[in-house]
Amino acid sequence: MNIQNQRGQTGMAVLALIVALVALVISAYTYLQVTQRADMQTQLTKLQELVERGRQEMADTLKRLEEQIRGSQPKESPSKQ
Repeated sequence: MNIQNQRGQTGMAVLALIVALVALVISAYTYLQVTQRADMQTQLTKLQELVERGRQEMADTLKRLEEQIRGSQPKESPSKQ
């Protein structure tokens, strides 16, 4: 009976080792996925800032262009009635 108990315990130890290794692989995979998402979130934030800066520059440029166009036009005189 002693031999059977030792073999049974060895089998359980091997099974526990396999389960631990599978858990380790799953946790490593999950860690990599979370890290990639964090990197993507950082890149997305930078891209949003870049787009906002470009939008603001475009708005400023259009405003200057409008001022130049309207400034070169003769002022409208009130209509006589």
